[in-house]
Parts: sequence; structure tokens; C-alpha cells
Amino acid sequence: MTKQMSNVMGWAVVAVLAAPTVALAGQAAQQATPANGIQIQAQDRYVVGQALPPVEDGSQRVDLSLEDAMARALEKNLDIKNAKLNPQMQDYTLQAARAAFRPTLNGNYSFNNASQQSTSQLDGGALTSTKRNSFGSSVNQRMPWQGAQVSVNFSNSRTSTNNAFATRNPSFSSNINFQYQQPLLAGRTVDNQRNSLETGQIQRAITDIQLTSQIENIKNQVRSAYWALRQTIELIEIQRRSLDLSQRNYDDNKVRVEVGTVAEIDLVQLESQIANGEQSLLAAEINWRNAEIAFKRLLVDSTEDDFFRATINPTDLPSVEITNVDIPSAVTRAIGQRADIEQARQSLRISELNLALSKNGLMPSLNMTASYALSGVGGPRFSRSGLGGAAVLVEPGGYFSAIQSIVDRDTPTWQVSLNFSKPLGMSSQRANHLRSTLSLEQQKTTLKKTELDIETAVTRAGLDVQSTYKQVMAAQKSREAAERTLEAELTRFSVGMSTNFQVISLTNALTSSRNNELSATIRYINAVAEFERVQRIQ
Repeated sequence: MTKQMSNVMGWAVVAVLAAPTVALAGQAAQQATPANGIQIQAQDRYVVGQALPPVEDGSQRVDLSLEDAMARALEKNLDIKNAKLNPQMQDYTLQAARAAFRPTLNGNYSFNNASQQSTSQLDGGALTSTKRNSFGSSVNQRMPWQGAQVSVNFSNSRTSTNNAFATRNPSFSSNINFQYQQPLLAGRTVDNQRNSLETGQIQRAITDIQLTSQIENIKNQVRSAYWALRQTIELIEIQRRSLDLSQRNYDDNKVRVEVGTVAEIDLVQLESQIANGEQSLLAAEINWRNAEIAFKRLLVDSTEDDFFRATINPTDLPSVEITNVDIPSAVTRAIGQRADIEQARQSLRISELNLALSKNGLMPSLNMTASYALSGVGGPRFSRSGLGGAAVLVEPGGYFSAIQSIVDRDTPTWQVSLNFSKPLGMSSQRANHLRSTLSLEQQKTTLKKTELDIETAVTRAGLDVQSTYKQVMAAQKSREAAERTLEAELTRFSVGMSTNFQVISLTNALTSSRNNELSATIRYINAVAEFERVQRIQ
């Protein structure tokens, strides 16, 4: 439709909550004096958005736009605050997975003092005592590729004894060992640590998607609650003006009773209408209180917030803007970008990684270990003449003599080993693989179901926009017809050609039609927002 038509539709909503009193017998500014002498006055038409919420004593009215409500929800809503913690928690989980590939430093120290009684001439004394101090350190690291592990171990000791046969006293010993372990079959391309790291990164992306979904859902709840509150405020005004009209009609007829043109029994119908109007107004106020509490619940983090004790006045007006609904294009966009299908795709990737891990676990275990070690000894070296003779210092030395021996690579040791193992029969690895295969098939089915759900939801939301727009148009025509009908009936009543019952019935019909138009307008606004929402999130 053209922009002019859109503006016409916007102004049509202005009449949604028009006052139940309409222009009587001609122009609104004129006064008609019926034959019975009772003057019926035309009244101003009510414009949507002029209704204000009831303000209780001690409460402050706060004007609030929908945009400001959204901003406050993003800042204060507890559900959003709670959801924002999930990505941070997943970050720490990811750091824990990365820690498996960082080096580990170990250190040790021990002291031993041992004494032994002699049982032989060769024991070196009747009672020998040996003191040993041992200390060392090592570094181990799992490599992030090919499943390899490397380690370096450096150990040292100092030993002193009263054994008569000792050639070095005190003696120092140092050893350094380099080791590299490489899986050749199972564990080479993937293992639990590398799989946890990759799935953790995917899970981090999923938490971001879930946070975005949570924020969008809260914004949707704020929007719905905002318009629900606006609607309850307008309904209070509709019921109040309907009650005023009933009271005015009662007062006019009371005058007619006094002048003798109307029977007193006719006032009973009007009194009943006033009582019903008071009940409807009370019900509207109760609905307003409930709607306001539900709305403020989304915008505060504590009941101590001044905003929670204030009276909220939504300032945005429910306007009808023509929306072009292209359902096929919307379905395509939703399948390509919606949060839940993206989450399903990420979950499918996790299942694929788990399947690759379980498949790798079916292979036999064949590990190669290669090591290279150097050792050295130090300390003063003695020589003895004969068995148990006096010790003669041959070569001085100490701890650094052992270190120098390592540096000079005097005593290298090489070693390469292979270790093979394979379980026989149905193993736990095979059971895990079969379970992972079924899990992957389940994720693929879930993805297809999600695509079907998206197409169904978007199509339904698009059709809802079209149907609610037609309902707005129908409700608008119904309200206009009800206004004209009541206006004509009041004119007939003023000249004695109608009854109180007919006027009451048409007044109730007008109130109902205005309620219906307001409800239809709010439903259309929500339908448009829902159509946009289902293209982004579930």
C-alpha cells in the first residue's frame, strides 16, 4: 500500500478508544434540544494514548517508551544477568581443556640415614652407616599434535658413609633423561584431551548463541508486557467513559421521570447498567495492576528499586503499519541464521568429533618410546692398599664433577621400545563407537526436525500477520458502524422514538467493539514482532 494509506491506517487506530459518547444530532459542537425539553450535549472524542494509569497516593508516575524499556531490561533483568555468566563459565572450562597441553614442573627431595650391622668381613666395618640426600626435578608436557608426550627428568644424590671399602666419600651422582612417547595407532590423530579442547571451543560458541536467544526472548517478553500494560490502561479509560455515559443517561432519564415523560420503572435498567459498568471498571483496574507488576518484574533486579514502586505510563502508541510478508524468503533466512538451527549444527559437529574419537579408539594401541640418558658421578676418589687399608686421596672432586661428566657425555644411554595391546572380543571402545554412531544419527534427525519446525513456525507467524491485519480492518469497520448506530439511536431516543433498553444495548455493543479493535491492534503489533522474532530465534 502507499504511504498515504499507511498514514490513514495509523490514524484509524486513533479512533480505537474513542469515547463512548458520540456527536448527537448533528455537529459535535452543537446542542440538540429534544421535544421533551431534555438537552443532550455532544462530547469530545477520546484519542488513544491520552489515557493515563491510575496513580495511587505516594506513587510517582514514570513515562516510559518501548525503546527505554528494552534498554532497562538489558541492564537490570536478572535472567539476562544470569545468562551472561554462562559464557564466562565456559571460558574457564575451555582454559581447563587447554591446560592439558601445558608443561608440568615437578620437584622432589628426600633424606635417608641407614645403619647396618656387619655379617661379613667384606661389609666394611662392624656397623656401617650411610646417609643419602636426593633431590631432582622434571618437566612433562603433552603435545597438541599427534598425541606425543615429552619429558625431561634431572635427578641428583649425595651419599656419605663410614664403609671402609668406599672409593668416593662423599659421592655425588647426577642423571638427566630425555624421553619422547609417540602413539602410532590409537591416540595418534585424536585423543580425549584434543577432543575435549575442540568440543569446548564449539560449546563456547553454543553458549554465545544461547545468550543471544535469551536476550531476544526477554526483549520479546518486554514488548508483549509493554503493550499488554498499555492495553489495560486504555481499557480502564474505555470502561470509565462507558460508565460516565451510563451515569449521564441515568441523570437525563431521572429528569424525564420528574417531568413525567418516562416511567420511573425505566430507571431500573439504567441502575443495573451502572452497576455492571462499575464491576467492569474494577475488573479493568485489577487487570492493570497485574499487568504492571508483570511488566516491572522484567525491568528491575530488586523490589527495592524505585522503579518497582512507581506507576508506569507507556507512552508509545499502538499504530498499524503495513508489513510486507514474504513467507518463502523469511523461511530461507530463518533456516540460514536462526539461533536454534545454528546450535543444532554445532551440536552435530560435536557428535562428529565424538564419533571420530570412538572410531580411533577401535584401533590397537601401539606406542613408541625413545629415551636418551646421561649420568655422572663425582666426589673425592680414594685408593686403599690391601683389604681395609688406609684411604689415600687420588683425585679431589665434588658435585660439579658429576655435572661435568654429563656435559662431556661420558656415559650416554639410548633406548627405543614399542608397546602393543589390543583387547579381545567386544570391548568398551567398540560399544562407545556404536553409541556415538547412534548419537550422530540422532543429531542429524534433530537438525531435520529443527528445519521443519522453523519452516512451520515462520509460515504460521507470517499467516498470523496477514490474518490479524484483516481482523484490525474488520474491527475498525465494526467500531465505526457501532458509533454511527448509537449516534442514530440517541437521536431517536431524544425525540421519543427509542427506549432505554435499545440505548443500553447499543452502548454495550460500542464498548465491546472498541475493546475488540484495541485487542486486534495489539495482536497485530505482536504478530508483526513475532514474525520478525521467529526468523532469528526459537
